Amino acid sequence: MNDKAQLHTLEGLSAAFMITMTVLAITQSTMIMTPQNELAVGVQLEQLSSDSLAVLDTARHGSVQHNLTECVASWNLAEATYPTNDLEKLDKALSYLLPGILYNVDLVYFDNDDLKVKKVIINGPPTDNAVVVRRFVTLTNESVSAMGGGWNLADDEIKVIEVRMTAWKV
Repeated sequence: MNDKAQLHTLEGLSAAFMITMTVLAITQSTMIMTPQNELAVGVQLEQLSSDSLAVLDTARHGSVQHNLTECVASWNLAEATYPTNDLEKLDKALSYLLPGILYNVDLVYFDNDDLKVKKVIINGPPTDNAVVVRRFVTLTNESVSAMGGGWNLADDEIKVIEVRMTAWKV
């Protein structure tokens, strides 16, 4: 049996292990910067916008004054015209959650088998790199009555509303 051959094999394996661990440690401790191209910015903007609607939808009264369902329930059914907005509560919460980002908000719902798209917040025309995010809320007569909205719902009627937000950076 050749002991030198076994020793050289163990030395080679330990050297390979040490080199692998060194390369791993260097790559894990180094921050790799990638260029911020338009696609990456769009993905980040879409994620941030979607998260803001999700936060508003699940918000308790400690973090924001009104959640998304309450804001939609308080709508008076009048369409916004630039520069005035019809959902001031929602606009205030979104401007807090999305600083430096412009957005328009539409409410989409069925009314007697007709699809209605109503603009409720208008902050100008979106740019070419705008993203669209959606969140659904469910309204009942109780939620509308509590917020003093203009929705005409029967006692047992449920209305599903799509909150469609178009967001962009300038």
